[in-house]
Amino acid sequence: MPAKICLLALIGLPGAGKSALSNWVLTNKQGSLNTCQIVYLCYDDYINTRAEVSYREQRMVILNILEQLILYIQGAADYPPQVRRPTINRSNCDYLILCDDNFYYSSMRYKLYQLCCTYGCIYSQIYIATPLACCLHANSARGSDCVPELVVRKMNDRLEPPGHDAWECNSLTLPNFDTESVSHLIFPFIIKLFHFPTLLPPRIRSPTQTQIKSPAHCLDLALRASINVQLQTLVEANAKKLLSMELNMKRKEILIQFRAKTNGKQTDADGLNLNYYVNLLK
Repeated sequence: MPAKICLLALIGLPGAGKSALSNWVLTNKQGSLNTCQIVYLCYDDYINTRAEVSYREQRMVILNILEQLILYIQGAADYPPQVRRPTINRSNCDYLILCDDNFYYSSMRYKLYQLCCTYGCIYSQIYIATPLACCLHANSARGSDCVPELVVRKMNDRLEPPGHDAWECNSLTLPNFDTESVSHLIFPFIIKLFHFPTLLPPRIRSPTQTQIKSPAHCLDLALRASINVQLQTLVEANAKKLLSMELNMKRKEILIQFRAKTNGKQTDADGLNLNYYVNLLK
């Protein structure tokens, strides 16, 4: 019987406990996970905020690395040199790939789901809903490796928790990562994942259908595009800066209003009047 591959997305703010959860799983394997290969892939190890390559392009590189890893497990490629090999090599065993990232937009997670569909893997996710104040405190303790507080707060404003869409059905939400209070939930959840059927390759769909974005993400992109158009009408640098600050403050307020009205529902962006919210910028 061919090995099963499960991609487990770890969702949460910087300082929520994603890396701690990964280390805990790696050092406290239980039950059938003792014979499972676990590969840990932290997105922070591959993303350089100072690089000339865009953030989006760097995330695509990580997806390509994941794809090569899956192909290696299936015997169709070499092991990706960017990924640390498991300490103990076992053949003909199941694989759990821990994907440690913020994944604050559901569209980011959906790319992993698509990868699972393409190669017949299992997709799952754990959302660590640690409160913002606790995340900021834990993040600040990282010293030079900490994420700027403003960035963490922006992620918190934009974060889209797992919804009720069918593709997010294999989800576990933890209120925090306190091993004493949540450890009994984690291993049963992970172990049962390997009893689920693998995903089937999707039917051929048009490009617009496969590139799914959440409504809030679509609105954010539309608002940013509107801001760029308005800024192009100005020549003087200081005036541009002031208007940019004003419009971006409005953009954040509009996104908060939009999320409150939709109440986090994962609805189709085409069914919402996003133009109404874009016009609020004018």
